[in-house]
Amino acid sequence: MIEIRGKCGTVCNTCSFKDRLGCKGCEAQQGKIFWGECDVYKCAVSKGCQHCGLCAQLPCQQLLDFIENGHNPDRLPNLNRWKNESQ
Repeated sequence: MIEIRGKCGTVCNTCSFKDRLGCKGCEAQQGKIFWGECDVYKCAVSKGCQHCGLCAQLPCQQLLDFIENGHNPDRLPNLNRWKNESQ
């Protein structure tokens, strides 16, 4: 199975909202996901980053706030792993 990666570090394949709410992930939905428009997605796109792990400001306050209020505690470790894979 191909891992679907969100800009914020979510592995979309394992997200409980994927099947329950029909979410296809931020890439497929261009940042307009089931709960609204994602500012983290917009930020990554505006900086030309494939995901936040490739941003020079990792972790920025916007991302930390998003992680704190989210359901996926593995986001920052995922982003660091993805960053290392890109080097």
